[in-house]
Amino acid sequence: MLLSMSDAGVRVVELRERNRGRNLPTVLGRHVREQAWPVRHLDFSLKRGETVYVLDLVTHRPALFLRLATGTLRPDEGTIALPRRSVLARPAGRRQVRSLSVGQSLRMMAGLYGLADKTIDRRFEEMAEFAEVTRVLNRPIESQHRSVVAQVAFAAAACSRTDLIAFDRCAVVGDKAFRRKCARKIAELKKAGTGFVVYSPDPKQIVGMADRGLVIAGPDTREVNPAELAGMLVADKKERRERHRRQRQRQRKQDGDD
Repeated sequence: MLLSMSDAGVRVVELRERNRGRNLPTVLGRHVREQAWPVRHLDFSLKRGETVYVLDLVTHRPALFLRLATGTLRPDEGTIALPRRSVLARPAGRRQVRSLSVGQSLRMMAGLYGLADKTIDRRFEEMAEFAEVTRVLNRPIESQHRSVVAQVAFAAAACSRTDLIAFDRCAVVGDKAFRRKCARKIAELKKAGTGFVVYSPDPKQIVGMADRGLVIAGPDTREVNPAELAGMLVADKKERRERHRRQRQRQRKQDGDD
């Protein structure tokens, strides 16, 4: 087994709006701290060469689970057996790399993924060629299309020779040709035994690449088939859009009353 979690849980502290009564002095502040468990009683396992897509219905971005799977976050309860080496791949923010060249950004991402300097030197040409940035290595990355940042993140992770890769919104990126290239690389790595834990907002990716789906809803976590997970993602997006629309309508109504 590549990765296993037993009764794992993560506790966080949230700031919630204080229930203000008439006699509550304002000096106490508007918010109160409360403990919450976005992930709890989680049992999960991942085999070599398997791809699991994750949907978090509580936070909508399962960063906590991806960090647990790669060992960058320790659970507050339960146990986790991690692979020998893993990578949490996510695109760098534009502000993080705006003063760097494309080549420097590639080296930075590879370093963040745990590659040593000598290893980066050996694999730099491979990563640059895969990311299709060989001709623009010395140019500022902020002068390139925004997809270049995601392509660099994917290339650094895909060439890291690791046991497990957790993709946060960068499993398949770029234009159509590069997206097909990403899918082929993932299939190649799966045959070699690399496991994948993926979050993606694209339902088509889930159906096309996932072996299993994992739905996280606080203490209620369950496995579903990829088609069901894609349908839940679409429904969740529609629900959030409708909720935001109602909030904007209420805000406009309040502004009009004022």
